[in-house]
Amino acid sequence: MSFFRRSIIQSHLSLICLLPALWMAMLGLLFAACTSCENDGRTSGKTEKSIVIIFEGDTHCETGGYSRFAGLRDAIRLADTAYVVTASLGDFMVGGALGAISKGSYITDIMRSVGYDVITIGNHEFDYGGEHMKELLGGLGVAVTCANFFDYGAETSVFAPYVVEQCGNRRVAFVGALAPETMQLQQHAFYDENGQLLYDLHPNDLYTLVQQAVDKARGEGNADCVVLLSHIGEKEAMGVSSHKLIAATRGIDAVIDSHSHTSVEGEYVQNADGKAIVITQAGDHMKHVGKMLIAADGTISTRIVAIDDISYESPRVAAVVDSVKHEAQVVSEMVICTSDYELTVADADGVPLVEHEETNGGDLVTDAFRVEMDAEIGLLTGNSFVKNIAAGKITYGDIVAMLPYENSMSVIEVTGQQLLDMLEKCTQNTPKNDWHFPQVSGMRFTVHTADQSVSDVEILDKAKNAYLPLDPQRTYSVAISSYYRGGGFYNMLKDCPVKRATTLMVRDVVIDYMSKTLGSTLGETYRKAQGRITIVD
Repeated sequence: MSFFRRSIIQSHLSLICLLPALWMAMLGLLFAACTSCENDGRTSGKTEKSIVIIFEGDTHCETGGYSRFAGLRDAIRLADTAYVVTASLGDFMVGGALGAISKGSYITDIMRSVGYDVITIGNHEFDYGGEHMKELLGGLGVAVTCANFFDYGAETSVFAPYVVEQCGNRRVAFVGALAPETMQLQQHAFYDENGQLLYDLHPNDLYTLVQQAVDKARGEGNADCVVLLSHIGEKEAMGVSSHKLIAATRGIDAVIDSHSHTSVEGEYVQNADGKAIVITQAGDHMKHVGKMLIAADGTISTRIVAIDDISYESPRVAAVVDSVKHEAQVVSEMVICTSDYELTVADADGVPLVEHEETNGGDLVTDAFRVEMDAEIGLLTGNSFVKNIAAGKITYGDIVAMLPYENSMSVIEVTGQQLLDMLEKCTQNTPKNDWHFPQVSGMRFTVHTADQSVSDVEILDKAKNAYLPLDPQRTYSVAISSYYRGGGFYNMLKDCPVKRATTLMVRDVVIDYMSKTLGSTLGETYRKAQGRITIVD
């Protein structure tokens, strides 16, 4: 932490003042009961306070809510009406400029100032590599739990399979679980350069490992209540979902979910014993936070709160956020080029358009791949894009915010038949969103949604400046991000021969293309999508 940041933080510590006891009245409004924790008789409904778990997930470098998150926690503590535990569900290090500029360290600095009690990890914590993740989390000063993350071949999980928080006379255990598809989505972090496995999430044993952790939490951990912190979600990737996990296990009292970026106040799923278990999720990007109340009698209830509705704020955390932003500002505000129109990758609500159709932002980025890497084709999956770039001055921070993930560039050799197979696989869900939907350069094709087929595939012949029909037998050079080997395009291109591997980051190639090739202004070329992908019924 820099001297500047330390001095700002220290100057604000004395400003922390007592927050109104109005929180006591707020607690009186809490939630309808849904299920109960096990209770061994040590607690008494007359004397034991309730327990409130405040949680967030999938924040993806959105820093605006941390001070209010901490302020809400502080308000409960000062009102002294309940014990309070803070939890993060993962995917906090990647997804914005602050994460990309610092490889996640700015975000963990902010989280350290919040003072979490327990966290689990998300798939994007692996974007900078497993060892880097371990290093950053080791400096957080917080208990980390994940029951199914192992060094390859190890018998003991990297992080604790469960952690216990003592809340008065009661012990609440938290068990962490990570989506097995992380091994595909962040494959680059799970294998070394020789293709040897470094880590293992044991996809086939997930439910068993979670059950073992729950049993140990009840037994050796002497827990009265077990809460699952799940970064699994409801996408059912690799046949796994949080709902299915509940149905396959027993002894879990409540599930706090994440990964699928949905806001779920409370749903109920029957466990292996037929008991209704509540599952809740706070959405993404800190637009909401969740509150779970474990009452004195063991009943559990849940609520989702909009971050803008929280009037409390932590001066300590606000000071750290401000100092972090100041340090990153100089780099982030460096102007790369200008444009009088928006580069679009998502709609007004932030829903990705690039996951089901061509956009002008996708055209520009893949053109940068093709041109700067001197390839015939440029390809990038839709889920590699995050935010639009507004008209006006386009800064380094804007480009990082659009393309925040730490992927390097390669040129691979792909046959025409492989390209056709990939296109049909990656457009099979059109017009629904699919993470693997391709944005392309040097190629055009038609998607038929009625029978999920692809036709009229043509490749740009640079010498003739004309599109020619795809030759299934011919080999084409394709500029692509390293994510193609980590789950992108359904892994359909991961075994293609590598013609050229580089350490160039995706954003660096785009920056060079904007500033040098385009001459620092976008002109008319990318005002709208160029018609490379045609979609018909």
